[in-house]
Amino acid sequence: MNRSLLVSSRAEPGLRLRAIVPADLEDLRIWKNANKAAFFFQDEITPAMQRAWHEGYLRRPDDFMFMVERGGEVLGCLGFRLLKDGSADAYNIMAKPGASGRGAMGAAMVLMCSFIQARFTKHIGCLVVKGNAAARYYARCGYRAAADGGDHVVFKLDAAAFRPVEFNAAEGA
Repeated sequence: MNRSLLVSSRAEPGLRLRAIVPADLEDLRIWKNANKAAFFFQDEITPAMQRAWHEGYLRRPDDFMFMVERGGEVLGCLGFRLLKDGSADAYNIMAKPGASGRGAMGAAMVLMCSFIQARFTKHIGCLVVKGNAAARYYARCGYRAAADGGDHVVFKLDAAAFRPVEFNAAEGA
């Protein structure tokens, strides 16, 4: 299901989350290398490493990675994985260089969390490396700092602050 999934927003026409395809891998690699200070893995990702990651991703049915598109333009990516404890972990949230500050990534996070809550679990979290400026982004999306993890902060989606949006989800898109 997660390999051909398309989630679109009813609240924001033109915004959609499209499951990644092999043609997206080089963009993902370049974006992550450009933002490695914001991630746990800080080494340079080579094309071979990116292909190996993708092969592993394809074997994990509870792992979802999306390209964020608005009006046909790719603006970033975000993903989530379902954990053994029944919760979901949001990860690999990145805006395409030059695409941040337009509101699309915030709307995309709300759309993804709305999808997760409707289909899988109400318990959504993420781990944010300390010093990452994106901590403010997560707060705007309805997350709250829940615990100090040493080198990172554990954020949890705050049910009282989060306002889900209506969406359409289709396979094979």
